[in-house]
Amino acid sequence: MSGTDTMDASPVLNPVRHTVSGEGGVPINAWDHGGDGPVLVLCHCTGTHSRIWDPLVPELTRHFHVYATDTRGHGDSGLPADFDDFRWAHSGRDLLAVIDALDLGTGILATGHSGGAAHVSYAEWFRPGVFARAVLIDAIIGPPEIFEGRVNPLEKLARHRRNDFDSRAAARERYASKPPMNTWHPACLDAYVNHAFVDLPDGRVTLKCQGPIEAEVYKRSGSTDVFGHLKDFTMEPFLITADQSNVRYLPELQRAQLPHARFHEFAGVTHFIPQERPVEVAQLMIEFLTA
Repeated sequence: MSGTDTMDASPVLNPVRHTVSGEGGVPINAWDHGGDGPVLVLCHCTGTHSRIWDPLVPELTRHFHVYATDTRGHGDSGLPADFDDFRWAHSGRDLLAVIDALDLGTGILATGHSGGAAHVSYAEWFRPGVFARAVLIDAIIGPPEIFEGRVNPLEKLARHRRNDFDSRAAARERYASKPPMNTWHPACLDAYVNHAFVDLPDGRVTLKCQGPIEAEVYKRSGSTDVFGHLKDFTMEPFLITADQSNVRYLPELQRAQLPHARFHEFAGVTHFIPQERPVEVAQLMIEFLTA
């Protein structure tokens, strides 16, 4: 894997599915992809699902035993009874519930993107040492003053998101024609579309993570309480961002709290780093997590 043009089409994978009781009893879905080596847990960004990592999995399973989790309200995980239970701290506890239920131990490895990176950080805060190393890609973690009184523009967009399509092919065509997915690697776009929908009786498809649900997650975004504890983390962090990311300033602030962290910035890439540069992200993960 040496460049974006070397990745094949989205692979056909057959992971083993586990359903775990998360915080408050919410069913949390985790996929066991198998593989050789230490345990690596993957956490996706808000609005997607765990299978978004599928294009990276074949290479990662050469080095790690890979698990990928669905955040509550996303993918094949369940919904909490109350919208306030979409607080990101709960997703950190969900991650710990998966680790405990599957007996994954401590000192394991993790990679999270955006909200998923915040969930990894919550889990490490709640249980210091659960991770030995973690790759945090554009983590939504910052000081309180950045998020207080601010309406997340993604919340507004999500509330108007189109949920239903005539087919997965129609959805893919639409996504590929407009931001933010028009810059995604084709394999990543395929992975998203293939697993983002439920089939309806009339032959149409509808999103598993509906726009109003995604909006409620965004409404509670911003891991402000974690930010002040980053300096206490014992795990080795690798912060990744991109020059065209709309939240590039957050990893820079995290870097000041984590002076020992490794840092990498992609050029010509937006916030959707793993979806735009999956080959390079996999390479960086392997180099760091196996060092």
